[in-house]
Amino acid sequence: MSQPTRPFHGESAESRVRIRRQQLLDQAYAMIVSDGLRKLSIHQLCTRAGLNKRYFYESFESLDALGAALVDDLAERLINTGQLAVMRGIQQGLDTPALTRYVLDDCITWLTEEPSRVRLLFSSAAENPQALAQRKAVIGRMAQTLSAFSVEYHQAGGPLPIAHVGSALLVGGTIEAIMTWLDEGIAISRDELVEDLACFWVAVGDGAIALSKRRGEAPSGQ
Repeated sequence: MSQPTRPFHGESAESRVRIRRQQLLDQAYAMIVSDGLRKLSIHQLCTRAGLNKRYFYESFESLDALGAALVDDLAERLINTGQLAVMRGIQQGLDTPALTRYVLDDCITWLTEEPSRVRLLFSSAAENPQALAQRKAVIGRMAQTLSAFSVEYHQAGGPLPIAHVGSALLVGGTIEAIMTWLDEGIAISRDELVEDLACFWVAVGDGAIALSKRRGEAPSGQ
């Protein structure tokens, strides 16, 4: 579908497309939470969003494409939540264990205040092949973001192979732990969950630094 190019009421065509796309994503999220992904239809979605069906195809090729975009949208919000928490924690002068707890607390709060966020990001995506592929990409991006931050935070001076391994382990394991906790498979409080996960994150980080030193990959000051 051709994209609009002229401004309208002082708003650019690109801005209007972004707004309509977000309307569809927000409404799709609400409908999936209520009725499930399989019951979602383009007609119902556009009706609920108050948009003509042509605006759906302006941003998405299909419902599968929308499902993948919804996973990506939630992931960006989660990553942004974590990055903002990191900046606030560093500004407060938190040491590594306190900073880890602070960031995990913000991220887990964001995820669990609406448990559907966890399920759409990491569970319900399996109903949609494109969303499932996007989920894999999202987890990879989260691990890459964590790895890059770890290298910078510990002043490693460059990429470390173990940072990629540790980040993938922490991101994947944390997701599984949160989902198990939401399913009441772990009988601890939310605060205990944050504390336990933070402990593991710090232990993995410390262990990675020690191993990198033995391999001669980390600066001597670390």
